[in-house]
Amino acid sequence: MFKNIQKYLLINHPLLWNLKIVPLSCILIVLNLIFFVIGYTNGAINFMETNDNYTYHKGDGFTIFFSILISLLVIILWLINYLKNNALKSFYPKNSFSLYKEWLLILLICFLNSSFILAYYYGKDVRIRSYYSEKEAKERCEILSEASFFINGSYSYNIDYDSDELMDKATDKGARLPNDTAAKPQDFFLYRGIKYHNFSLLNKNINSYSFFGFKEDSLRKIKIKDWLVDNKKEELKLLFKKYLAIAKEHKLKANISENQWFELIYDYPKYEKYKNIGSKEFELVYDNSKNKIDSTEQYYKTINNNLYLCNRYYVPEESLKHSYETIADSWVKSNANFQSLLVTLFVAIGLSLLFFSFRISSGRNWLITFVAMAVLNIFVGIITAICNSKFIYPTTIVILFLLLIIYFFIIIRNNKDKRISGITVNLILWILPIFGPIVYALVLEIAKKVSNYNYIQDIVVREKNYPLISFLKKYDLELLWVNVAFIFLMMLLFTIKIRKWRGIAEN
Repeated sequence: MFKNIQKYLLINHPLLWNLKIVPLSCILIVLNLIFFVIGYTNGAINFMETNDNYTYHKGDGFTIFFSILISLLVIILWLINYLKNNALKSFYPKNSFSLYKEWLLILLICFLNSSFILAYYYGKDVRIRSYYSEKEAKERCEILSEASFFINGSYSYNIDYDSDELMDKATDKGARLPNDTAAKPQDFFLYRGIKYHNFSLLNKNINSYSFFGFKEDSLRKIKIKDWLVDNKKEELKLLFKKYLAIAKEHKLKANISENQWFELIYDYPKYEKYKNIGSKEFELVYDNSKNKIDSTEQYYKTINNNLYLCNRYYVPEESLKHSYETIADSWVKSNANFQSLLVTLFVAIGLSLLFFSFRISSGRNWLITFVAMAVLNIFVGIITAICNSKFIYPTTIVILFLLLIIYFFIIIRNNKDKRISGITVNLILWILPIFGPIVYALVLEIAKKVSNYNYIQDIVVREKNYPLISFLKKYDLELLWVNVAFIFLMMLLFTIKIRKWRGIAEN
C-alpha cells in the first residue's frame, strides 16, 4: 500500500514523496498510540500504596529513555532518505510558498517524533481521571481533608516547646516542632472568644489537596471547629461515615466504626481528652529505640526480629491521601498539559529549523555556523561572567539577530553574490525560536532595573504601580504562544526571501 502511495506522490506531489510523509506519519502516529497505551496501563492506581511504597512513577525513567532512543533512530533513518534528493540543488522549479510548506511538513514530522513522552503522560492522566470525574474527585478530597482533622497529625504553630511537659505532649500527639524553638508563645489560643489549650483538638491541622488553596483549607478548618464548638454531633458522625465508606470502597482496613471514632475524639466543650487516631495500622521502627508513647493509643510489637509501632485505633489515612493526591494532581497539575505541549512544540520547531537550514544551505555552511555559534556563546559567556551582568548575553543575541536580518536583506537587494550569507541564514533560523523569549526576558529585567521593582516588598503596591511588569509576569505562558505565532509568521516571510536568495550566484 505504501509503495503505491509513494509512486503516486512521486508523480503528482514530489515534495510529499521525498519527505516520506505518508509512511512516516503513520509509523509515528502508531508509536504515539503505543506510548499512550503504555501510559494508560501504568496509570492504574493501587489504593493500598502509601508514600513509603508507591510505584506510580515506576518505569517512567525507562519509558522516557526508550522514547528518546526511538526518536533518535526514527529521525536518523528519515534524514538518510530525505537528504538523498534536494530540489534546491537540482534547480527544481518551486513556487513562492513551497519552502514554507516543506518546513511545515518537517515541523509536523518533528512534532510527532518528539511527542512520545507527552503521549505517555497523557495516557497516564486519562487512566487516573477515569476513576472519578473532577467534581466527584474534588468532593472526595474534601471529605478526606476534613476527616484528617481528627487523625494523628500536626498542630498549629502557637505552642511553647521550651516547656519539657509540652515537649513530651507534642511528641506524643505527633506535633511538628517549629524551627525557632527558643520562642515562647502563649500556651492557649482563642477561638470565638473562648480560650482553648494548644493541644486541644480544635488546634489540629488538616491535609490539603491540589484542588484547594490556602483560603479554602482555612474555611474548611473553621467549619470543623464550628461543628466542635457548637456540639454538632451528627455532622461529625456523618463525616466519619463518609470517610470510612470511601476506605471500604477501596478495600482498605480500619479497626473503628464511625460511632467508635466519634467516642474516641469527643470531649465537649474543651476537647482536651481524646485519643489519637493513627493514619495506618503500624510502622517499622528502624533504630530499635523505644521512644515514649501513650500506651492507651500505641504499643510496640516484634515480628521476625523487626520492631513495629502499632496503633490501637487507626484508619487508612496514608493510603487514601497518597491515592487521592495522585487523582487530584492529574486534574489540577498533570504532566500532560499546555506547558508540556508548548515544550514539545518548541523542541519540534528547533529540530525542524536545524534540518531545514541544512536543506537550504550546505553541509559546509551548516558546520561553520555550528562552530561560530559555539564560539560566540563561549565568548559572550566569558564577557558576561567578567562583567557580572545579566544584560550582556540577551542584548548581544538581540543585536546580532537584527544585524543578521539587515545583512541578509542587503545581500538580496544587491543580488550580486552570496558571500557569507549562507552562514547568516543558518544563524537567523537558529536564533529565531529564542528571539521572542530573549526579548521578553530583557524587557522584563530592564523594566525592573529602571523602576527599582525588586526593592518593593508589597505585592499589591507592585501590581498597582508597575502594570507593565505585572502584565509580563502574569501572561508569560500566553506570550510564549504569541512567540509561536511570531515564528510561523516570520518563517512565511523568510522562506519567500530564501527562495530569492537561492537564485543569487555563489562567490
